[in-house]
Amino acid sequence: MGAQPPGGGSWALSAIGASASKLPTKSEQVLLCLISSGVAVSSPYLAQRSSGSWDGCVAQHPLDPGGCTLRWDSPLDNKGNWKQRGTFLASVLAGSGAGRGLDARVRGLLPDGADVYVVPVNPDSGSLTSSPEATGGSSRIRAYTACEGHLRGLQARDYGLYAPPLRWRMVVLVDVAAQWPTAPVGLSGFRISEADWLATATGRTVDGGSPDVLMVAPAGDSFSGVAFPAAFPQVLAVGGFDCEGSPLRSSYGIGAKQQPDILAPGKNIIVQDVRRDGSRTAATKAWEGSAAAAALVAGAAARLWSAFPGCSADQVRAALLSSRPQGAAQPARLNLAAAQKALAAQKC
Repeated sequence: MGAQPPGGGSWALSAIGASASKLPTKSEQVLLCLISSGVAVSSPYLAQRSSGSWDGCVAQHPLDPGGCTLRWDSPLDNKGNWKQRGTFLASVLAGSGAGRGLDARVRGLLPDGADVYVVPVNPDSGSLTSSPEATGGSSRIRAYTACEGHLRGLQARDYGLYAPPLRWRMVVLVDVAAQWPTAPVGLSGFRISEADWLATATGRTVDGGSPDVLMVAPAGDSFSGVAFPAAFPQVLAVGGFDCEGSPLRSSYGIGAKQQPDILAPGKNIIVQDVRRDGSRTAATKAWEGSAAAAALVAGAAARLWSAFPGCSADQVRAALLSSRPQGAAQPARLNLAAAQKALAAQKC
């Protein structure tokens, strides 16, 4: 596996060039919206070191249409289910990796502060309730809307405070890998499909501004093809590779996408292990899968966007994919140096 990179962090940070990168290690007006299970924000690994914040969708809030019934700030939901995936992903995004008695390998892409907004769902279905069969509860569109509502609220709150005004932007990490698109939402005659929602949200803003939402999702680990929502063209589909550089999956079969858009480290990723009984608060474990790789891509996107705030979501996405060999029918590989060079050349 090799030596750990200077300053902590797992092998993954070295593999993507994050350890040597001069990019910001805290997000600057880039909201990370995490659609996953609740996060153990009290974990010592998730303590915001200098800036940043943790927040989440609740049952009743003006910026979260319909609200969220599951707990966003704990792996224990309101039905007594214990789900740690949100905490694992949060470790990859913003693990501090610093402190007495802590494992330095639990160091995320944004260890010095990230603005993370958690929309708690059942990762197996994308449902905002514990019961996927509940009316409207299984639609991922509701979760997306909660993310977008919070982003627009931040933009409205800060508009005009700066000259020129800095716009909040958003990277959405969707921790759901499903075989099919989610059900449309809305009343008869006014229903919107998942594809239509994604096309609108990732397009130009209502005031004609550049796209300000980047969607990231795991390509999946069990279905024959790339899972939804990663299979949609508007979503960056992420697969994983191991510490030897070998893809975790060699084939994704047929479908809307026959392979991920980009690969990132996805095996032996060291994350916070939250014990249900509260013991060993600094415990860790090795995790693997395309969701772990997707978290690295989302964190990398936030670092890049913080350094290049004038760039659009499309430009950040293109920069992330710039490491794909020209003419090669294979996914790009996450490389922060290559992406930074691509954005610098855009002069945005």
